[in-house]
Amino acid sequence: MVWQERRSSVRHAIELPIRYRVLSESKSPSKTSFSSGCKTRNISDTGLLFLSSERFDVGDLLELTLPVRDRIFSIEGCVVYASRDVESGFFRTGIYFPKPDSIFKVKMAEQLHQIEQYRKTLSHEEGRVVSEEEAAHRWIDEHSDEFSKFYKT
Repeated sequence: MVWQERRSSVRHAIELPIRYRVLSESKSPSKTSFSSGCKTRNISDTGLLFLSSERFDVGDLLELTLPVRDRIFSIEGCVVYASRDVESGFFRTGIYFPKPDSIFKVKMAEQLHQIEQYRKTLSHEEGRVVSEEEAAHRWIDEHSDEFSKFYKT
């Protein structure tokens, strides 16, 4: 049997801390507190992959929070994939974002993260502290074609 990629969105290898709270599970009652200590492995327009010590069932609904700088993005997602990661011993959990506003929040978080990484690179290369505003303007100027896609869902 030949495996075929079903995803059409480009995944970006971005590691962000992520917290989750189970909103509904197929087998057990909902949890009320957020977990911590997890990180994303990649993010796309329609979902993300993160590692967790907890295994989820396909169909479980989670509330995820992604902190980016001084902002926290809260997003609802549905588990579409879960398997043990041999290398780390954790569970690889694939999340799909069914709501358009969740997709926009992920795009915003991703862009803020990329601009912050760009700001750090510029500061190092230029030997001075580049402000967030300057980095954002330069990022948009240099990536305007790609940046316009950010607003399309």
